Amino acid sequence: MNPLEAEQNARFAALDPLLPPIAPPPSASEPLVVTAGGRRAGGLLTHVVHAPGSWPALWGPLEVWDLTAVPGDSGAAGLAALLGAWRDRMRGTRPQPDSGCTLAWPSRDAEASAVLLAHGFAPMTCLAVRAPEPPGDAGPSRVTVRRAGERDAEALTELRLAEWRYTSLVGTAVPRPGARALLRAEVARNLKFSGRVWLAEDDGVPAGLATCALASPAPGDSLHGRLPPGRWGYVDTLSVAPAARGGGVGRALMAVAHDDLLEPGVRGTFLYYHPANPLSPVFWHRQGYRPLWTMWIRRPAWS
Repeated sequence: MNPLEAEQNARFAALDPLLPPIAPPPSASEPLVVTAGGRRAGGLLTHVVHAPGSWPALWGPLEVWDLTAVPGDSGAAGLAALLGAWRDRMRGTRPQPDSGCTLAWPSRDAEASAVLLAHGFAPMTCLAVRAPEPPGDAGPSRVTVRRAGERDAEALTELRLAEWRYTSLVGTAVPRPGARALLRAEVARNLKFSGRVWLAEDDGVPAGLATCALASPAPGDSLHGRLPPGRWGYVDTLSVAPAARGGGVGRALMAVAHDDLLEPGVRGTFLYYHPANPLSPVFWHRQGYRPLWTMWIRRPAWS
């Protein structure tokens, strides 16, 4: 571990005890090194282009530059210097209009948030965590929740599509041709491989779904450097039909999902939500979740 990484790990540990040591970025990264106030700060840039019609293209720009920033103990000044150097570097590229620059940073670092906002970034997604506390009372509801099966695939697809369309208004989803087919395939995969798919019904009418899984951070995956080691419950998708919102469907689904996920040895549960969504932050905070990481974006990349 180099001195910058050690300094940053110490700073992160002081910010939030749940932050793990930083993980190495992909090997095909471009270094970025600056100085701020006589202190050195570094970072690594990764460039990815997603094919039209692919799964990642549903959830963000086709062309993405991502920065793994390591300002060490230079703090906000080092991050500001890195972002300035990054903008200068982008002037030498020709990104397409459907592009963005992204950066993940601990949610509790308010000084860094001010720097990112000043450099044209907006909070895109939060990775939120919940301690394995006993689930609270879901409250009275006419809703019944059961494990979904293959016969529910069409109803699940419609609920998933409704959630994706709403996210395209308030989150990262991007309207793309072929979205329904991709979401239908995702539903089929979850039913076959996860098995933790729950369907809520109100008098027999599909009213919501929750898709969950168990996950463990491992080198090379997206959770490495984001969550402490161990087994975690993952709430992939919660979708409530528009006509059923506000009726306790989400609470009923999560009472069942949390009870299923929090088996012995599971450290807690995590999920992703969009800060600009007027519904989900309030709901998830009431469910006991709090943000650990915030993923920031500037669109288009050259702005």
